[in-house]
Amino acid sequence: MLVVLVSLVGLLLLCSIPLTTALFARRMGRRPVLWFFIGIGLPVIANFILFYLPDLSEEAKK
Repeated sequence: MLVVLVSLVGLLLLCSIPLTTALFARRMGRRPVLWFFIGIGLPVIANFILFYLPDLSEEAKK
């Protein structure tokens, strides 16, 4: 039982960075599913890339 619990917590932690990347991408007006998978491959770097890309949500409001 403890092994299952530890495995679930580990899986949750592994998915937290790509999930954060996807939420940030949605806020920036980009495709969250694509950025989720980019976040899996480049966990921390993907967030920095998104930070420096232009915000497309502002262009859609104009």
